[in-house]
Amino acid sequence: MVLDEESQSLSPLPEALSRGLVAVSSFGLLSFFCSTSLFFYLTWRLISWHRYTGTKQPTNQFLLLIYNLLFADIQQACAFLLNIGALRNNAILVGKPLCFAQGWFVSTGDLASSVFISAIAVHTLFGVTKNYRLPTWAFHCVIGLCWLFVYVMAAIGPILHGEDFYVRASAWCWINKRYSAERLWYHYFWIFIGMFSTILIYGFIYLWLRRKQQAGIISKTAIRNATPLMILYPLIYTICTAPLASLRIYALAGHSVSLGYFCMAGTMIACNGWLDVLLYASTRADIVFCDLPPGESTGLNTFNFMGRHLQSSPTSQHSNIAARSNANSQNESTQALGRQSRDTQGSENLYGMGQIGTKDNIAVSVNSLVNDSAAISPMENDTITSATWDLRRDNSLKSLQTPV
Repeated sequence: MVLDEESQSLSPLPEALSRGLVAVSSFGLLSFFCSTSLFFYLTWRLISWHRYTGTKQPTNQFLLLIYNLLFADIQQACAFLLNIGALRNNAILVGKPLCFAQGWFVSTGDLASSVFISAIAVHTLFGVTKNYRLPTWAFHCVIGLCWLFVYVMAAIGPILHGEDFYVRASAWCWINKRYSAERLWYHYFWIFIGMFSTILIYGFIYLWLRRKQQAGIISKTAIRNATPLMILYPLIYTICTAPLASLRIYALAGHSVSLGYFCMAGTMIACNGWLDVLLYASTRADIVFCDLPPGESTGLNTFNFMGRHLQSSPTSQHSNIAARSNANSQNESTQALGRQSRDTQGSENLYGMGQIGTKDNIAVSVNSLVNDSAAISPMENDTITSATWDLRRDNSLKSLQTPV
């Protein structure tokens, strides 16, 4: 395997890499820890919901998209975490399994993160503006096609070019500089497509919310609460991904880039995992951390930022009306049961008076029967009243004859 100087093994590491790769690998480790923690938590939740709740409803689609994004972030974090091996060996060794693994995880992790962040943006667009979700079977097919696309793009190069495809690419192992077209069309072209489409989608959502607010359909408070989310989602993704992608494109154009700049850009993209965890766990906590399986709703009412819920969408209004109707029905049922219980107790007290030994005057209250006389026929009402007064008269005579 004949390689040019920029693609050969590098030993020992220059000072720029000795310092810069510490930051890259440290934030890669942080992203790996955060992503795997939330990934295993959601795995436990999904299994427990399936086994113990007995629910037959499909899993919330947005939750599954976050679940797949976390798996993509884990692979991306692994790529930059593997720089610990270069620091330990004080060298980047080409042709070793570690170098190939790092190149593979860079290809799959970066591309998969872009694909699923874009998928989340599209899903949010239809959920907020149309309250529409794909059928479950179609949604699962889309997830499978996304992963198939990611792994096919990553596998074409090693299949066609063999072991010299993943070599040292400046600061770490990735696609050989000789295959610049493959770098562009198998990787960065799709990352830039995902980046710009995500910005456009969230921009459209924001403008749509503003238009609905002007029409009086959505309150101004909801727009003010949604604005940070519409900015944060594309902003964090762009800040993390754009520097490294831009440097690679700049290098493809024939310009030289220092190792320090590559380490800076690598540090930023290594932050992608833990920032995704922080972002989606804080803004979609009602879906990510719910105790029971979340419903299929993914509209504006499922967004919250720092505990502030957005309750102004038509979907949420309908939900509130339905909840109030259910509450009123429950209150009416409770009142009916209470009246029935009082009627039963009053009847038992009335017909059981003969078994009570009396030494004083006894007065029987029939207020509950009188108050509910509308539910008793006139004949039954007269009979009950007559029997009551006869019983009170007999007991009064007994009390006069019996010494106290």
